[in-house]
Amino acid sequence: MNAAIPGNGMAARWSRRLRNVDFWQGIAGIAIFISVWQISRTIGLMTLIPSPLEILAGAPRVMGKPDYLLSWASSAQRVFLGFGIATLLALAIGVPMGMSRKLKQTVFPVLEVIRPIPPLAWLPLAILFWPTPEMTMVYLTFLGAFFPILINILAGIDNIDTRYVQAALSLGASRRALFWKIMVPGALPSLFTGLTIAMAITWEVVIAAEMASGDNGLGYLTWNAYMSHSMVGILIGMLSIGIAGIVSSQLVALLGRRMMPWLKR
Repeated sequence: MNAAIPGNGMAARWSRRLRNVDFWQGIAGIAIFISVWQISRTIGLMTLIPSPLEILAGAPRVMGKPDYLLSWASSAQRVFLGFGIATLLALAIGVPMGMSRKLKQTVFPVLEVIRPIPPLAWLPLAILFWPTPEMTMVYLTFLGAFFPILINILAGIDNIDTRYVQAALSLGASRRALFWKIMVPGALPSLFTGLTIAMAITWEVVIAAEMASGDNGLGYLTWNAYMSHSMVGILIGMLSIGIAGIVSSQLVALLGRRMMPWLKR
């Protein structure tokens, strides 16, 4: 008798994924894209951009340099530090605002004035305000993540069905129980939507900040490749940024599945 694979094991998840038609459609889409790219380069339609085979041949030279892995580590550190600070501050501000109408009416207009300002517009002020380029880049990543998380926290609390709150109060629930049993589970889906959006924005901001004022990181690596006229280096830098963004988003999604088991299908 064969032993059953645990339902929550990695082998079981990959087994389900390999049987999923959508997974193979995604693989086929990537393969078609790469094939069209290679054929277009071969017949001379894309003369400026290296072909996938040329990138593959040049990848060991670029990725074998010591500063390549350092670039990954530097960018990831800035992203997760700024993202973490933004999450904690958004929760500290957003939850009280969501639960107090007066507080929201007082604070929210001020935040709405600041929110439309792009994070990179803060760069000149951030350079003057923060003593090091590292702190400047972390501050910009924080700005990129803060408002999407805050807005989604407020939306999540606003969208909680008031009947649940009324039912809990009628049954004698304390404010502590109301918060943990009603407000938190009700707001979590919207919160993780905001976290996913914020993670993508954070990578965009940190790459631009590294190009503008950094001396390491994936953004600096890509910009340095441009300055040295290395098209292969530019594309490898761009692909690395894309992979980093996908991995980060998947980590947020994994955390969301762990914290919201009732949404699993």
